[in-house]
Amino acid sequence: MKLAIEYFGPVGDRMGPGSDTVTLDDRSVSLESLIDRIAKQLENGEAIRDPHLRIAINDQLCGKTDILTLNDGDRIAFLSPFSGG
Repeated sequence: MKLAIEYFGPVGDRMGPGSDTVTLDDRSVSLESLIDRIAKQLENGEAIRDPHLRIAINDQLCGKTDILTLNDGDRIAFLSPFSGG
């Protein structure tokens, strides 16, 4: 299945402009495994291994211990920490 990958904040600066597409075979994966598999497919993939990043799938934030069920076309967003007022 193909997944759309997006980056927001400083992680976007490290990964370069635009978004990416990756291919995964497994529909059910842990968040840690998902990050590992995506990182291996991307140039500069080590940048998404930052433990401070939050990950959202189809606009829903994921917890560090979540087991994810993915579908073709899902959108995975890597969000750098931010603060605001």
